[in-house]
Amino acid sequence: MAKKKITITVNPKKRVRRFNDFKYRTMRIIVELHNRGFVRAKDLVSKFAVGIRTIERDLSVLKEDHFIVEDEFEKGKWLFDTTEQCWDKMEVTDHDAATLAFLYKFSKVFGGQISKSVLKSIDKMFSMDETEYPFFMITPRVKRPDTEFPFYKDLYNSIQRRNKINLTYNSAGAEKTVKAWPFSLIMCDGMWYLGYLLEPKGRGRQELRTLRYSHILRVAPLAEETFEKPAWVKEALKTARNIWFNRDRSTRVVMEVSNRIKDYFELSEYFPAQKITAQGKDSFTVEARICAYNEAVPNILRFLPDIKVLEPKDLKDEVSLRINDYIRGKK
Repeated sequence: MAKKKITITVNPKKRVRRFNDFKYRTMRIIVELHNRGFVRAKDLVSKFAVGIRTIERDLSVLKEDHFIVEDEFEKGKWLFDTTEQCWDKMEVTDHDAATLAFLYKFSKVFGGQISKSVLKSIDKMFSMDETEYPFFMITPRVKRPDTEFPFYKDLYNSIQRRNKINLTYNSAGAEKTVKAWPFSLIMCDGMWYLGYLLEPKGRGRQELRTLRYSHILRVAPLAEETFEKPAWVKEALKTARNIWFNRDRSTRVVMEVSNRIKDYFELSEYFPAQKITAQGKDSFTVEARICAYNEAVPNILRFLPDIKVLEPKDLKDEVSLRINDYIRGKK
């Protein structure tokens, strides 16, 4: 009896859809690596609502192309592969190319080691040329983008592995050392800061601090001591508008703003928990929640004379004091 021949037909539309899904996940993985510096396979399963084997296949492709490498300290965690290996240029659409160009240029803004892992990885996949793309950004220019940060490796590894450190820094001309839980490197107005939590003492509330990078004198990682980053830190970072953020935004701020600059406030959030509460013919009212006056003052000064603090009175007085100091200094 002759064997029956079996023919398997693959739907070309299904194949294209699968490839597009893979490209979509790949682009999202790039963005996640750019934002966090790492990805975890289990997190990607939830993000994309696919099985672990699908994610493992995606990551395997990126690994074979030397785009990512598995973290030697944590299974299932993947980092940028920053070795000098290069791989074939990826076939991408015009839209994909524009997205990569955007990420490429965006990462260059930060300078130093912070952007190197991003740039090296994107360089492997995408050869930048003089092609014009329909996206452009205007951002603050950093005067010394290639500055090499001392202690960068120790701080980066401590943040990634959640190791405590002994942190020594310059405080008003004197050295000060504290035990710290480093959780992020933060850029604000072209300057780098270290975000960290002080080692808690007793039952007191744990303090969050930001330290200008240039004030750091020494960093001593404590390899045997780890910490768990509190959930509120992520929320505090998410809602931060400058380095004067903390967990307790209990101060309610009310401002009257001219309709001449209404577009700015409809498109961007300049103050934490900002919301427009009333609208009039000539002005509208904005409310916000802050933890320190310096969280609000820079943007209030920025929008003068089209913004006025209604409450609290202490914040209104603080803005008036700074304006008066400027006027007296000008004279």
